[in-house]
Amino acid sequence: MYAFAAAKKEAYTALRKALGKKATVTIDMLLTPPKPEYGDLSFPCFELAKGLKRNPAEIASEVAAKIGPTKFIKDITSAGPYVNFKFAETTFAEQILNDVKKQKNRYGKSTTGKGKKVLIEYANPNTHKEIHVGHLRNFSLGASIVNLLRFNGYTVVPVSYINDLGNNVAKCLWGLEKLHPGEDAPAEHRLNYLGKIYAEANAAIGDDEAKKAEVSDIQRQLELMEGEWVPLWKKTQKWSIDGLKDIFDQFGLELKHIYLEHELIDDTHAIIKRLLTEGIAKMSEGAVVVDLEDQGLGFNLLRKSDGTLLYNAKDLALAFKKNSDYEADRLVIIVDNRQSLAMRQLMATLKLMNFPGDVQHLPYDMVTLPDGAMSSRKGNIVRWTDMYEAMYTKLAQETVTRHADWSTRKVAATAKALAIASVKFVMLRQDPEKVLTFDMQEAMSAEGYTAPYVFYAVARIHTLLNKAEIAPEERSQLLTHPLENSLLKLVSRFPDIVQTAGATYRASAIAQYAFELSQAFASYYEAVRILDDKDHDLVAARLGLLDCVRQTLSNAMGTLGIEVLKEM
Repeated sequence: MYAFAAAKKEAYTALRKALGKKATVTIDMLLTPPKPEYGDLSFPCFELAKGLKRNPAEIASEVAAKIGPTKFIKDITSAGPYVNFKFAETTFAEQILNDVKKQKNRYGKSTTGKGKKVLIEYANPNTHKEIHVGHLRNFSLGASIVNLLRFNGYTVVPVSYINDLGNNVAKCLWGLEKLHPGEDAPAEHRLNYLGKIYAEANAAIGDDEAKKAEVSDIQRQLELMEGEWVPLWKKTQKWSIDGLKDIFDQFGLELKHIYLEHELIDDTHAIIKRLLTEGIAKMSEGAVVVDLEDQGLGFNLLRKSDGTLLYNAKDLALAFKKNSDYEADRLVIIVDNRQSLAMRQLMATLKLMNFPGDVQHLPYDMVTLPDGAMSSRKGNIVRWTDMYEAMYTKLAQETVTRHADWSTRKVAATAKALAIASVKFVMLRQDPEKVLTFDMQEAMSAEGYTAPYVFYAVARIHTLLNKAEIAPEERSQLLTHPLENSLLKLVSRFPDIVQTAGATYRASAIAQYAFELSQAFASYYEAVRILDDKDHDLVAARLGLLDCVRQTLSNAMGTLGIEVLKEM
């Protein structure tokens, strides 16, 4: 058991003993005080006071008086309605240092999810469109949830579902033939090329009913996989899939399987037939719908009157396919909150079908730029390829300025890692339900709430460890500086934060923690001459502490899908 969990358990056990049968206490009732001078753990007595019909401050005073010191708890006091616990610093510090030294890159891991399998569906872009900055929030969030759950002991199956049919694909093909007949496509960045064609086609079609009918006919042919448009679709679909896989690899996404929309057509028709046969779905003006009005979800439209299938219908087939392939205890779908109604309709329809698995939707809000929102239809987006090139160029130039002696290869690797990390961190540092404004320059800054700031903390520690002529040692009794105590307590909280973040899908909690620990190190670095003390034992102890900070920061960033750099 990690140090913080062990101390928390001791406080909880002591509380239960002090209260006896008067009240029920859970370990979750123990909180972190808002100010360090109050202690390391705090138990509010408000709920007890209601049940016992007594003053909460009196209860807190009585409870504190009944509890004595334990292995990890040194002082127990009351402050108003709170019972506050202070850790025994030396014993607690020794356990923390031993935890990190023993566990290394496993420090923070838990067994919460042992024996449970979770399938995570993310990275679901459409083909025939560019990858833009908005997609990167999905990529970053999905990869971090995969890592977080694995860190918490779950067996995780990450998959992607790519829409390679649909109305946007039909529009793109229409645009290629009608607006750019016989044109040679570029050899590189074909995704961007197709996306531009889609935006042009969308503008050209507008509200023209005749053109819309042509697009519907193209979509119908693609769903049947027959007709004159299929060869062009096959060629451009391959361009798209190849391009998407390259970006997935560049962004470090791990995917066990990529499901493609066109592969689900037969299964989707079979499900619609089943739904009609069982009376779950019905015909309505030539369309197939599931009536969910009694649940406040309207009508789940599965097939239009012209015979074309809707995403909602294919999502039903996909759910059954994923369940058949992997038999996961839980299916998590990461898709933006504009699809929230469709996701609720999906889950409600699956319930009517007695679907065996637990399905959850993890929504997130849109990404905007400092000058406003983006739209693929209108073509006013920031393409990932363009943004990456700009970030890479700037970061490579800055790296050369700092390290003129570095090889071209090392500069390139550093600039690439920094560019990807800068984007991921900004996408994850904010709670997913909030709109995220992405500022490229701010994301690359070495100052502030950014990946480079955390990287610099890790790099400085590596420099200190390499520069020192003394090996780091775990000597907790020598770490008496207040900032050393603060660093140790922050390190101790990492396992608890990982467990909570995994349970709530809150990667932002890990990003905030990494930033806070980096800030604490920066304060320590400024205040203490770490290597200059004549007491070699003290220097060794400080280096041992910093090595634990380095390891914890590396583990934290790793759960976000970010590998830290040793040199900046």
